Amino acid sequence: MKERFFTFLGLVGGLFAIVAGALIGQRVAELSNETLSLAGGMLFGCAVGMVPVALILAVGWFALKWREAGASRHTQVQQPPVIIVAGGQALPYQPSLPAALPAEWRGEAARRTFTVIGED
Repeated sequence: MKERFFTFLGLVGGLFAIVAGALIGQRVAELSNETLSLAGGMLFGCAVGMVPVALILAVGWFALKWREAGASRHTQVQQPPVIIVAGGQALPYQPSLPAALPAEWRGEAARRTFTVIGED
């Protein structure tokens, strides 16, 4: 039922567009060359004026996405990678780390999780 309604609506809309186009064409044919030139110049002037607006919107959208991507990168905790070599010699215990290190590296932030690869 919906398909028939939309088909009918499309046919009536198409017929209306054809009739409106014919009527507008008859009226435009009666206009002088100067009037047509003025209307064409206004139409193309407005169309050309949309190019800088579209460019400004595109640059603004790109800058917003760039800022969002930068903000999401800064919210992630930056931790150095941990590499464990099997059979290596253990380092001596270091009781305190310098305060100049970031809090994440001193272990004051969330605890790290490890994935064991190639377990025997």
